[in-house]
Amino acid sequence: METFIVYIDDKQYALQQIVPMLPASGSQSDTANWILIGCPPRLNRHTGRWLTRTAQNKWRQEWTRDNTEALVQLLENLGNKVSVRTVQGALIEFTKQVRGEVGAARVVDARRPKLSVNLDPVTTDQPQEKSTWVLPGGVLAMSAAIVMASE
Repeated sequence: METFIVYIDDKQYALQQIVPMLPASGSQSDTANWILIGCPPRLNRHTGRWLTRTAQNKWRQEWTRDNTEALVQLLENLGNKVSVRTVQGALIEFTKQVRGEVGAARVVDARRPKLSVNLDPVTTDQPQEKSTWVLPGGVLAMSAAIVMASE
């Protein structure tokens, strides 16, 4: 049985990435073990200050459950074994930990690419993509002001 470790930060984007990987026949011999790992967004500095560590962990667990629910149902309906986890700490170290628990596994990075944000790699051999679209906030604000003034 093949094992997949899938990192998710957006449920729609993850569904678009995972559905083409599923076997078309739906036979029971094609079942796999799927480990879905939720990567919730970081709480901003002000929110994190007022929440206890327990409340932050609870919010992260709920976010992961809500954003993996549709994918879990889809995979289980096809006869796959599915487990859901929330990432804790650095992604590379978390991947090593999960691989140590389950053995050999394929790692799928189904996180949505973001403009001007460099996503952390999930494995040591994952190519690091550098975003060339980084713009200072002042440039964006000035261009928005020019557009508004021209209308």
